[in-house]
Amino acid sequence: MKAKSWFNLHSWAGLFVGVLLFVICFSGTLATLSHEIEYLSDKKFRAISNSGETNYIAIEHTLNKTYPSAQILYIHRHKQDYLATEVALKYHDEFLFVYLDGATGTWLGEGKWARVSRFLRNWHMNLSLGWIGKLIVTSLSLLLLVLFISSFYVYRQWWLGFFKKPSQLLKTKRSSWADWHKLLGLWSLWFIAVMSITGTWYLIEHGLQTARIDHYVAEPSALRNLRKVPVQESSAPLHVATLTHKALQAFSSLDIRYIRYGKKANQAVEVRGYNNDILLRLRANRVYLHPTTGVVLGIQKGENLPIIARIKDTADPLHFGNFAGIGTKLIWTIFGLAMSFISATGMYMSWLRVKRKVTLTKWLGVAGGAATVLVVASVIVTSVSFSVRTVPDLLFAPALARPK
Repeated sequence: MKAKSWFNLHSWAGLFVGVLLFVICFSGTLATLSHEIEYLSDKKFRAISNSGETNYIAIEHTLNKTYPSAQILYIHRHKQDYLATEVALKYHDEFLFVYLDGATGTWLGEGKWARVSRFLRNWHMNLSLGWIGKLIVTSLSLLLLVLFISSFYVYRQWWLGFFKKPSQLLKTKRSSWADWHKLLGLWSLWFIAVMSITGTWYLIEHGLQTARIDHYVAEPSALRNLRKVPVQESSAPLHVATLTHKALQAFSSLDIRYIRYGKKANQAVEVRGYNNDILLRLRANRVYLHPTTGVVLGIQKGENLPIIARIKDTADPLHFGNFAGIGTKLIWTIFGLAMSFISATGMYMSWLRVKRKVTLTKWLGVAGGAATVLVVASVIVTSVSFSVRTVPDLLFAPALARPK
């Protein structure tokens, strides 16, 4: 292809759904620091102690004292210890978040399902439009890949531009915007490549899930056998402290960060954590426990994952940069903002080139207009739906009770 053809392809890819691409880049950037935004907005999201040890006995004591008759859906302590531990409760048949200090069990506050992190997650992940929204968002990774590849042909001798001083930005001077577009684009190449690759994986994963093709580790046979056992109404579920003790006996190096109860007595309790693995999300390491006896039904270790499962559990840490604390989160945020700027300036430069010849509507075209409408609709739908969270009618978790 000739240089002009590459330029046309690059311009088309950036403008085809440019508004939507910008929104996905920007919302993803905000989502990377969504919990930190909450941390700054309200002290209930801030842990008191940065200790890595989680005191589940103290957590249960606080919950028993404050929320008698409630049931625990799950407990989640973030990888970043400065964030409060979240406990999701079924309380008076409604969903409730309780925020505690993970190391001491100190009560910090409570809230509903709706919060900044949930809004940004729903908006970025699928525009709050379910299956079709997920398809649209993940398909943008292919457009991003086109932009990435074509940029090497559009910017001749690109390797010389890393330290080229850009001209002063002037609102109506297209060349000044082009200088910054190129400079930030060059320094963000590695980041754009990571987003393209992980986004393409999400698209493939979405297809595999839609086609119901198994691509993860098969669950232990003991879990399937447990579900075949008739539910014993007289059985009593074990408390969190007992379950974590049983899990550590089976998997001593597990840094437990998540415990989830099942809906029935024939569903296992799932305990997740980290195990000093590199670039693996929380779900990679698990212990499955019998809810009434604490018998270990299965253990999954991230170090033993097959290649496809490993890719699946590595995609999220790479995509959001949450694998090494606040440092990598900030790096991902900086380059996410740069990527958002690149997307916005690409559209703006195109508009400056043609604004004297065509109207804004004609410049946007059918695709640009549809993308704009979709973005507006997604904001409205997300604003309406992100606070909705029902609790299961049945939950096999011990009812909290005031300590005597």
